[in-house]
Parts: sequence; structure tokens; C-alpha cells
Amino acid sequence: MTPEQIKQRAEWLAKAEAANTAGDAKAFDDAMAAVDKIDADAKAEQEAADAAATRAARLAQAGAQRPARTVQAGAVDVPRAPQISAVRDLAAENPTRGFANLGHFAAEIMRACTPGAGGPSALLAPLSAGQGMNQAVGSEGGFLVPQQFSDQIWDGLNQANQSLYGMCDQYPVDGDSLTFPANAETSRANGSRYGGVRAYWLSEAAQIAKSQPKFRQVKLEPQGLAALVYVTDKLLRNARAMDAYLTRAATDEISFVVGDAIVNGDGVGKPLGLLASNSLVTVSKEAGQANGTILQANISKMFARLHPRCRANAVWLHNVDIEPQLDALSTPVKNVAGTENVGGIGNNVWSAESRLLKGRPLMPIEYCPSIGSKGDLILVDLKSYAVGLRSAIESAVSMHLRFDYAEQAFRFIFEIDGQPWLKDPLTPYRGSNTLSSHVALEAR
Repeated sequence: MTPEQIKQRAEWLAKAEAANTAGDAKAFDDAMAAVDKIDADAKAEQEAADAAATRAARLAQAGAQRPARTVQAGAVDVPRAPQISAVRDLAAENPTRGFANLGHFAAEIMRACTPGAGGPSALLAPLSAGQGMNQAVGSEGGFLVPQQFSDQIWDGLNQANQSLYGMCDQYPVDGDSLTFPANAETSRANGSRYGGVRAYWLSEAAQIAKSQPKFRQVKLEPQGLAALVYVTDKLLRNARAMDAYLTRAATDEISFVVGDAIVNGDGVGKPLGLLASNSLVTVSKEAGQANGTILQANISKMFARLHPRCRANAVWLHNVDIEPQLDALSTPVKNVAGTENVGGIGNNVWSAESRLLKGRPLMPIEYCPSIGSKGDLILVDLKSYAVGLRSAIESAVSMHLRFDYAEQAFRFIFEIDGQPWLKDPLTPYRGSNTLSSHVALEAR
């Protein structure tokens, strides 16, 4: 189907939609007749092109098998016409496969699966997917979603408002898994940095002492994540609404599940989350601290336990329930005996206008537990969280799963894994409090 035919078809579909909404049956029939004519013309053109390609291929094959001619002396050799050696299907190279948008594709699916509507259009035929023993009839086996529309969902996943995945350290995984050699360091003490590398000041003519680093392995083995979206036939008639709905629904759901795993995942068949990792540092609550509260001392101590190298990229992940506590932050003033609070000084760590806490931005997310629970406030550098992804999102559609409900089923599958780069908290060179790339506040 040519770009002009695609444009005209989309315009007639829009007119049919408007006529259907207005209850104008004649205008609706006229518009759909125009759509059918465009489909028929495109199908005829495609068939003609296929026939031409078949003839060209046969000619090329016959030319390759034709024996060489022997030219007798004095004879004039007439050059043969150029032979066609290969034929390319330009439509197959188009990432949208000729569809204007995802809604246009979905509307074609509905027509293909509607008895008496003419079956799959010329655009859908190359996208038919097999089911059981039937691979020739797309309306019986489902259709593969063109790659560009899957990529739209993938791009949305990286740009969604609460997309933690887009902030992580990302790696593509081509095989079953991806293994990295990682630093085995757990302490910054002499002889422990980088797992055992040691440098010495030299005396004159002194022998250099040997040292040897230790390594560990970080393995990313993507796990399958699937989303199945049902769409009614009525919604499928509105191509523009369909495009927005499917893209938003798939993006939001996949982003939500991935984000929840990055925070809370147990590492079994899914990523290992921040709160379940051994490298998490948990800051204790203050003595006598009331339940469900956050104090300025909590904030200061959490920030002090974040590794200095992580501070430039750090963000506060939090449940929205804690926000009133931030507005009430203050430094208490005690009596001379230190036995009770007699006043307070306004906080110097929280800026409500710029939404910065200790100079780092806040990100309200649904994955953090409610106030008073461990993890209601997390300070983290997500670039210290490794994520592996195998390929991009795989998409397909079928009308059989919910046929008796007049619904189509759109399926989205992709595989992902993740874990913090740190295996355990780091003991600093000087000081007793361990440090990490992610810090949480104890339950209160």
C-alpha cells in the first residue's frame, strides 16, 4: 500500500467513525466502501507486483541455467538484456509495515476477524502468525505487531514518569545470560581495597611487596515478563483512541511491574530488589521516636551512610504518605539536662519549593511501602543497579482468546533481570559505619 493510499484510507476511516458516531448509516456505508476499494486496489497492486517478481525470478533462473553461446567467426554477438538477479520486498523493510499507527493496525485486525469483511488486507498478510497447524490464515492464528509499534512502547517504558528502569545501569543480553567480573571489595581498609590490592611507600633498595585483587561474578539472567491486554471490538473501531490506549496501557503496566521488582523483588524469577539485597544499609530509628514519623536526624544519618561516590546521582524514592513529615522537619532544642525538648529550629535539609532533600531530588513512587515501614524512604544511586535486557518487547495479537466476549487480546513479552552492583555494604577506611549505594530507614 502506497503512502497516498494509507493517507486516503485513514481519512475514510475517520469519516466512517464520525458517521457511526452521528448515526448516519449511508455516510458510514459510503466511507467503508471507499476503504474496501482502497484495500482491493492495494491487494491487486500487490498481487501484480508479486507476479512480476515471480516472472523476474524465473527469468533470472532460466538465464543462469542457459548454456553459453559459441560465436562463430564473423558473427555479430547481440548483447543480452540485463538479468534480474535479486528482488527485494521494500514493504518488509518498512518498520511500520505500511500502517499509520498502532490504532490503524488494530482496526485492520478487527476487520480481518469479522466474517464477511473481506479477510486480511494486503498489509496484514505478511504479519500472520501460526497457531496449531494453521500458519496461512492470520485471522485464525493471530498477527505479529509491527516492530516500530513495539518500539514505541519500549521508548515509553524508558520515559515514563516513574520509570526506574531508565535510571539504571543497562546492558543488552544476547544469550541466555550475561556474566561480569566484578570487584570483590567489601572493605576500604589497607589490603582489602579491590579485594586485596595494596600499595606501599618504598624505602631505598627495598623489595616491593606483592598483592593480588579478588573478583566475584555478577550474573544477569533475564526473566520473562508478559502483559496481556484485552480490547473490545468497539474500541478497535476508533483507530486514534486505540493507538493511545494500547501504548499507554502496555507501557504503564510493564513499567510498574519492573519498578516494583527493582525496589521489592526477591530475586527468584525476577530481579533482586534494593530492599531484599544484602548490600542494603538500614539506618536505625532514633531513641523514643514515635511510630510513623520521620525526623531530621533520620535524614542526616541516611545521607551519611550513602557512599560518597554515589551522591552525585542519588535520588530519594518515597511513598507519598511521608510528605507531611518532611514539611514538619526541625532540629529539636533540649533543656540543659537533655531530658526533654523545649523548642526547635526550622529544618535546613528540606526545600519544599525545589523538592530537594539534602540537595537531592525526591521521586514519589507507588513501590515504596507506606509510612512507618522499612523502605518508605530510600536514598539510592540507581546507576549502581545493573539491569540486563534480552532483545526488545515482543508483541502479538489474537482474536481467539476472548472471541465470545467480542474482544481482541494483545500480548507483550520481554525479559529482564537486575541486581545491585554491590554484594555487601562497604566498611570505610576510617570509621565504623558501613556505606552503600542504597540506604533505607528502619521500620518505626
